[in-house]
Amino acid sequence: MKKVLRILLILLAVLILAGGAWAASNWSHLAAFPNIISSFYSKEFCSCYFAVGRSEAFCHNYAKQYVPISDFKLNEDEKSVTVTGLGISTTSIYVGSGYGCRIKEPLD
Repeated sequence: MKKVLRILLILLAVLILAGGAWAASNWSHLAAFPNIISSFYSKEFCSCYFAVGRSEAFCHNYAKQYVPISDFKLNEDEKSVTVTGLGISTTSIYVGSGYGCRIKEPLD
């Protein structure tokens, strides 16, 4: 029994080290992930709502992702959408017909 436990602990340590090495080698991609959540949702919702003219409920369903957002603000006067997800806020604005929506710089 002790031998099996020792093998399992060694295997767990190897897996943790391998995971750490993978994360270190892909850190730039992992660090960009929080921006993707709010940027995708705001841009897709803005395009759906302002450029295509769909309903708000339809566009929420269209832009929905596996990772939930924590805050959503629709400003119809400025034709903008602000979304917060994983602590990052992104605003997309409607530029006009023929151009659609764009993400307002800078990204957080």
